[in-house]
Amino acid sequence: MDTSTFVNPIAEGADPSVIRDPTSPERYLWCMSEGNRAIAIYTSSRLTSLGQKHVVWRAPNSGPVSRQVWAPELHFLDNTWYIYFAASDGKNENHLTYVLQSKNTDPLGNYVLHGPLATGDGDDGRSPNIWSVDMTVLDLNGQRYAVWSGWDAPRSDNQFLYIAAMNSPTEIVPPRVRLCDNADFLWERIQPKTRARGLNEAPQVFQSSRTTCIVFSCGASWLSTYKLGLLQLVGENPLDPASWNKHAQPVFEGNGAGHSCFVKSMDGEELWHVYHGKYDHKSGWRRAVFVQPMKVSDLGMPLFGTQVEAGSELPRPSGETILAARLPY
Repeated sequence: MDTSTFVNPIAEGADPSVIRDPTSPERYLWCMSEGNRAIAIYTSSRLTSLGQKHVVWRAPNSGPVSRQVWAPELHFLDNTWYIYFAASDGKNENHLTYVLQSKNTDPLGNYVLHGPLATGDGDDGRSPNIWSVDMTVLDLNGQRYAVWSGWDAPRSDNQFLYIAAMNSPTEIVPPRVRLCDNADFLWERIQPKTRARGLNEAPQVFQSSRTTCIVFSCGASWLSTYKLGLLQLVGENPLDPASWNKHAQPVFEGNGAGHSCFVKSMDGEELWHVYHGKYDHKSGWRRAVFVQPMKVSDLGMPLFGTQVEAGSELPRPSGETILAARLPY
């Protein structure tokens, strides 16, 4: 068996979230929805394997956070673990954002539920509170911000990218600010037609020593034309939409490629792009997790290349080859 290579995709699933554990850097932590009713964290010494599953939270049998648990994302903030996710009572139009806070420094331990967070209109962010998914966190110049995908009004089904300051990892400071239009370019729309609606979701922060960006997914997640766009911070105030520049071309596309995150190899020498893609070209949400190397330009911008083909072999991330031969995860 050749342990120097691996084959994509590495697992079934969607909306991958993975980080190197800052408290135990010899492992990765993958945070994934478990049957849309729970949240699991997988521990692995490899970026090419999810590893061992640990269910850390289960939804109640009924109520506003009992169903459709989507896109959980794990963060280590102020020496505490937080998991941001969206959930509903079973009706998509009731999706809001919640956050789990760990009771100790163990990411596999017990969590306390907070929310829903104030992702709506008005000075309180709840007049009314409005549909939201895919929340992530931006740390910039000593200030923390929440970034998410939300509807512009109740029951609108029209998704934009929003940002707001945070008082703490569990409290948003209203009002929310819409970062940009969702249909500046035809490629952002669910179909490349002037009458088709735009759709922006799954924001993910990319930061280098020279720039801060938000990589987002756009188009129709159920189609092969799903892809990544990019907003670059060009001004001083991230709460000012004029401070963000949307690149005129998509930065990554393939067969339904979306919902990215970025993580270093085990030895810290390489940067890897983790995302989901489609198994086939049929309409639907049968998706899998892909990992492939990426680069950073001289200007600090992400360079994703092209999506690897399912079934193709790649060299393992640097620092993983020997570990892969010796460890089960």
